[in-house]
Amino acid sequence: MEHTSCTEDRIQHALDRCLDGLRQSPTAAHRWDVLMCSVGQSMNRWSLEELVKRNPDNSIILLRQILRKTKEVQERCQYELVAPLAVTFASTLLQTPYCPPDTELLERAMEAFRGFLTWPEPYCSLCRNLLSTLQLEIKAPGISFQRLVREEQDLNTSCQSSKTMTVLLMNPSEVPADFLSVAEQLSCVQHSEKDAYVTLIKHAFQSTLGTKYPLCKIHSTLQAKDVEELREMFSMVSGVLETAAAMSDPLKGRGHVIQELEGLRERLSLPASNGRKCDGKLQTFPIPTAKCQMFQWEKDNFDVLNTLLEDEPQDLSTSEHPKEDEDKVDIEDDEGHDTLSVVSESYAPSFNSGADSDFFEDSDDSVSSPKPAKSPARLSQHLYRLLRKPRSLNRTKSLGYTESKDFSVVREIRSNSLPHHVQLRSPEPSSSQALQNQTVRQVCFRRRPILSCDEDDKSATLRVVVFGADHVAGKVARAYSSLRQKENACPRLSRAFKMQFYFVPVKRDSAAGQACLTSPSPKGINDVVSPNGAEDSTNDIAHLLGMLDPWYERNTLSLLKLPASIVCQQTSKTETESYDSSYEQRLPILADLVLYYCRFAARPALIQLYQAELTFASGERRTEVFVHSLELGHTAGTRAIKAMGTASKRFGIDGDREAVPLTLEIMYNRVVISGRSQCKKESKMCTSVNLTKACKNPEELDSQLECLQLSMTEVLKRQNGKSKKSYNMQLSLTEVKVDKVQVSGAADTTFAVCLDQDEKKVLQSVIRCDVSVCSKPDSASDWRRRRAEMSAQIQPQHPTFCSLLCLPIVTFSGALP
Repeated sequence: MEHTSCTEDRIQHALDRCLDGLRQSPTAAHRWDVLMCSVGQSMNRWSLEELVKRNPDNSIILLRQILRKTKEVQERCQYELVAPLAVTFASTLLQTPYCPPDTELLERAMEAFRGFLTWPEPYCSLCRNLLSTLQLEIKAPGISFQRLVREEQDLNTSCQSSKTMTVLLMNPSEVPADFLSVAEQLSCVQHSEKDAYVTLIKHAFQSTLGTKYPLCKIHSTLQAKDVEELREMFSMVSGVLETAAAMSDPLKGRGHVIQELEGLRERLSLPASNGRKCDGKLQTFPIPTAKCQMFQWEKDNFDVLNTLLEDEPQDLSTSEHPKEDEDKVDIEDDEGHDTLSVVSESYAPSFNSGADSDFFEDSDDSVSSPKPAKSPARLSQHLYRLLRKPRSLNRTKSLGYTESKDFSVVREIRSNSLPHHVQLRSPEPSSSQALQNQTVRQVCFRRRPILSCDEDDKSATLRVVVFGADHVAGKVARAYSSLRQKENACPRLSRAFKMQFYFVPVKRDSAAGQACLTSPSPKGINDVVSPNGAEDSTNDIAHLLGMLDPWYERNTLSLLKLPASIVCQQTSKTETESYDSSYEQRLPILADLVLYYCRFAARPALIQLYQAELTFASGERRTEVFVHSLELGHTAGTRAIKAMGTASKRFGIDGDREAVPLTLEIMYNRVVISGRSQCKKESKMCTSVNLTKACKNPEELDSQLECLQLSMTEVLKRQNGKSKKSYNMQLSLTEVKVDKVQVSGAADTTFAVCLDQDEKKVLQSVIRCDVSVCSKPDSASDWRRRRAEMSAQIQPQHPTFCSLLCLPIVTFSGALP
């Protein structure tokens, strides 16, 4: 008893350390201190798992401690701890050897987490998913473990053909050698098919029957079988679990599994239990390392992923011949895409009802033109998509309409717990127009992009894990935008996979030309400063994700602040009799980090994309996408010089005082808290004009205030000496928050533009640059097509379709409100 009590205290203390500090919301002044504290805390989750592995009973103890903590969270309304507790409970349950039904632990867990269903998003959805898992585990013990391993190892059966592929994208020149080595180890791990079948069959026996039959005897019996016979047995076990999971009565489901496993026991010629306590011992089965593939990735596209289609010949062939119009790919359709809802005023009051919810149910089909009759199967599928759980509604500002100069944004004062939206209207409508505008109301909001032709039909999930700093995030943004356009024209990857994007930040050391995983300096959390004062490389996007999701910050961002020697070192195996390490290949902590992130992060946070419409001196026009920053003038030119490598020494790198000023016409739309945009037009002599996503402070996370930080380095006084070189004597830095900018070179002035701090994305000889929020390219045509048959009396004179394009990066909880 004393030993058990001591173990419970140690696990409770370890759990508290995992959650410690998540309730803090640090200001910019104290973020450094909090970050350095969280560097040590980032190891707590890994240490807790190592502690649980030492004894199979520790899993049950941890589950009980999580339930204890969950009740405290409910009583104290600690919102920020809901996601960590739900994720930790799910990950612990996944590796729990046996949960005795007489303890009713899972039933008590359902009662505890059911209380969060009345909480706002994303807490209710997180707990709803966990409740679904608990229901399945009560009916079919161990089914979550079985499904995960089956999908990651591509063990198809007659009743289950889904699989999950994990792809690691990185540039070898921008990640440390140790980091690259870990990725190569992950991609080289192979588990034999026979070992996988043996492990899963043993796991099924133990999850359902506990220690009734010794695992050692089951193991030796299964090892004597050939692969074909094991595959047939595994297929039978999978079918039994899936059948039980589909039953409505939990007792019947569990009884069905027990009956069928007893039949398999007789087939294996194992002696029956004498009813007395068995000498068998529980064993903890580690999750086999997922199959991963590593690709060297340097370009602004995802063309490298097309090689995966070589294993998907059926999907590849069907992609060339779409079935019908309704099957055409809409990469941001279904459960969430950037769209416009046209809501009748008669229904408008429903937004302001007393319900404290962040949901709004809508359907694109409700405003679409009539379509041919569908088959019963497709009709039932559409009914399912209409009736399933409500969709998350993220607040946003209407920034994407390119002709919005004639419109003003009107905000509505609403409860912070309710979804905010904006209304676009003509400033001075006539009486007849006013009558029309009262009939229809435009509501613009961001919804979760789904890169899929039909999400519900996908049997394969593709995890795309990208490593890098903000310049790599920019590559992901441009690759995502390009992929979206390609898939819309000819669906290929989206027909074969449900795609999910993960981002693991890596700090780039510009001085060495490589990335590093080291502790940051007090100058900034993640800044590398160049001689001219500009930041060579940042990790602002990753820190934005960390502020949106504290569990991402704790388990993905902060862990990388540890030295590479710790993160990438090989860990030792857990040497205990109760831990089955026979097939486990112990990998560095970094590998565990990546797999934990991929397996238990399931909700995307939307990162707004921006577009730059560039006009060159030659008359060419081009539109580029960026997610973090756009640099114009001297800062961009400096990056172009650095990109030359050793040849850059001949040119030297001058600061702003030595830079040649540019005469520019700058027009921008200033963002103010009141919501009334202020348009200004100025003529300035500047060395640099930089735009950066405003995302460094917690107060900037409100999507209503989505904007860019405009920084203009203006030359107030310049000395023209007798020598060839002149100097800028007096400089002034002006910073303004904007949502739209237009920069034009006066006379024959041209300038350079750099996107997302990427030296390889520097564009020269630009004479005009128009920056605005990125919207869906075909939004205007979609508006006409979908509204073609609507009555003219209910359509406004100037339809303002606002379809914002966002980059979905998967996090554990999504964006917290």
